[in-house]
Amino acid sequence: MFQGIFIDDQKADEHFAKLMSTPGKNGLTVKFVQPTELMTLANHIVESQPAFVALDYRLDEDRKTPENTYKAEPLAQQLRSYTSENVAKDFPIILVSHETKITGYDDDVTAHNLFDCRFTKKEVADNSEDRQKIILSLVKGYQRMIKNWRKKSERWATFFALNEQERVVVAYQAIRELDKLKAPHQVAQNILRYVIGRQGILRDKDNVLARLGVAKEGNDVDTLFDVLKKAKVIYSGVFSEGWTRWWWHRLQDWEEQFADKPFGNLTGKERVLRLNEKLGLKLSSAESRWQEHTDALFAFACDSCHQPTEQQYSVIAYEPESLPHSFIQRRHICWKCVETGEFVDTGLEIDDGERFIVDMIQNGEMRN
Repeated sequence: MFQGIFIDDQKADEHFAKLMSTPGKNGLTVKFVQPTELMTLANHIVESQPAFVALDYRLDEDRKTPENTYKAEPLAQQLRSYTSENVAKDFPIILVSHETKITGYDDDVTAHNLFDCRFTKKEVADNSEDRQKIILSLVKGYQRMIKNWRKKSERWATFFALNEQERVVVAYQAIRELDKLKAPHQVAQNILRYVIGRQGILRDKDNVLARLGVAKEGNDVDTLFDVLKKAKVIYSGVFSEGWTRWWWHRLQDWEEQFADKPFGNLTGKERVLRLNEKLGLKLSSAESRWQEHTDALFAFACDSCHQPTEQQYSVIAYEPESLPHSFIQRRHICWKCVETGEFVDTGLEIDDGERFIVDMIQNGEMRN
């Protein structure tokens, strides 16, 4: 069983350690620890050789000593410095804090590279089983990377569980350069942020359904994904236990049995017709929220409503930071979400380059 540590100055929040723990022989036991002087605590953590560390953002609110005046960032920095020099002892670090405190972390951009992910305590309490799965996935992913760290060539391909033939498809320069990074936590953050956290070489369930033209709420959706699993379209690399993703290149290869041209050139209705005929399913065709019919050339899922949408009837979302890698798909907002304004509630913003067409949508000119 793996051992983890949860650092929080509030004794009343000790129960979150249990909520992050996973029972079983291959599970995770998380121990609650209150903060002491910074270097004393950092040394205690590394001497414990944990497989996982969770930190509350504010560690300075219940000050038992004058030295207890720090937040999560300097402690995480000390731990990352240590594991950069001792890669065999590297471990995931996550932030677990109340929502009011998390906003302080969100504004502290310099701290973002120190943590693998962050949860509010409400998310842990309300979805403990889901969070446990993600946390254990981080632990297993780090262990897998450490085990293969001394591999002399194409270490990245081992992390992604790719076979020899398909490595060339995924071997973007940015992916290959994962092998140049100095510690597993650096690789982990790149994979979580740019490969698992964005649509590109991997796709999530919503974007797979959009590509196949399938309605999310229809019949046989689970059966369809069982078929995709059996065909090994599913991603099985590091962190796959916590985030279900599907290889884009494998999905495209799988589609070839259904049509003599790419699925992207077929309407959603045509795609589903072929899937149902070949697989003996009763899938429903997705309907364009803008055009209100199934004869649509779906390209991806809207990042606001997560429904299948067409590139022609979507606008580009604003990205505060330029995309660092060519394989990352830009975020899009469907015209319907622009028309209703519902995208605002998701925190998305529209790129200024799309302002002209947005004004036309909101003025009703695109409906004429």
